[in-house]
Amino acid sequence: MDTSREFDILIFGATGFTGHQASLYFAEHVPLDSTRWALAGRNLKKLQERRAELIEAFPDRPELSQLPLVVADAHDLPSLREMCARTRVVLTTAGPFSMYGENLVRICIESGCDYVDITGETPWVRHLIDTYHARAVRQGVRIINFCGVDSIPSDMMTLFLAREVQKHLDEDLISLKGYFQLRGGFNGGTIASMFHMAETGALAEVSQPFLLNPGEERLKRFPKDPVGIAWDKDWWAWTTPFIMAPINTRVVRRSEVLYRHEDDPYGPNFSYQEYAWCDEVLPTKALTLSGIQLMISELMQIPGVVKAAKDKGPQPGEGPSQQAMDEGYLSVWFKGVTASGQKIKARFFSQGDPANRTTVKLLSESALMLVHNRDELPEEFEGGILTPATGLGLGLMNRLQTAGIKVDWELF
Repeated sequence: MDTSREFDILIFGATGFTGHQASLYFAEHVPLDSTRWALAGRNLKKLQERRAELIEAFPDRPELSQLPLVVADAHDLPSLREMCARTRVVLTTAGPFSMYGENLVRICIESGCDYVDITGETPWVRHLIDTYHARAVRQGVRIINFCGVDSIPSDMMTLFLAREVQKHLDEDLISLKGYFQLRGGFNGGTIASMFHMAETGALAEVSQPFLLNPGEERLKRFPKDPVGIAWDKDWWAWTTPFIMAPINTRVVRRSEVLYRHEDDPYGPNFSYQEYAWCDEVLPTKALTLSGIQLMISELMQIPGVVKAAKDKGPQPGEGPSQQAMDEGYLSVWFKGVTASGQKIKARFFSQGDPANRTTVKLLSESALMLVHNRDELPEEFEGGILTPATGLGLGLMNRLQTAGIKVDWELF
């Protein structure tokens, strides 16, 4: 273990809703004597309150009374430099990331400190790629975005299945589709990020198929996002466009391009798409879901509606109840086709609210991977603005399964 820095992992944004959920995950699963972690944020009093809540929640963990607290502000560069110099990895939940994340990314690169977040703000990540990717490569710093439900299930399962097909079937995977079923709610921070993209005009960029792949547009391989509902004869179910697909598909395409540039492609002319799966014979649910998504998309273009929803919706720091988070789930089925035409099917399943319970597990295990499994990280990508598949690699799948995520695949 690298002991040259005081901490292994700092949870930045620990006073927010998702940050607090990450703190609870660490308090339950990560002993302080095996991983040196701490809470970080801009308000010492609120950090102290969060630490007190951890002590109350885990009375059998008296060492939590000594949990370190670090004060730093996203807009205070000296405090960020001091914070990043003390840790190996920053785990951040402080969004909207386009408002609060860029200084932290820049200081992490300068300080030689790895970084993981849960952003779904693809236009902001494109800005990071254009501005900081080359610098992060030179510094050997892994800046890994999209480490929550957006987009680890999509990104990691694509890498996993591509390599499994190559290993066990001696073939390439040429196409993959993901079908999402879920139950859960949103927290105020996630909603604030969506509204911020709407208010700044960033939503207009989200529709670009290769938004995260500068230069790839020249290849004229523009896959169209699905529209409307469709009948899938393999699943015997109706499908509709998945609301988070414009994030997840772009992340998967960036991973595929980066591996292809390292002469380790998923398959020739590989394609990836996502859908919401409506498990019923009649199209009623699919039509309803498709209509709701279209309505939300249109309403998000109207400033007055965005402001009203922002004022009346969950605020940063608010989120679903403990019971709602426990009862939620994420189930993703995948259907792939190999170069010879063989079909495979796979499933990724996680118990717990996707936007909170599952996202926190995925984010936390990503940070722990950077600390405890560095020998398993992809050798091709020692630094840069990376995706989970390129920054963390298949070793993360082992950690996730050990943490309770269910993964399997077979021939269709």
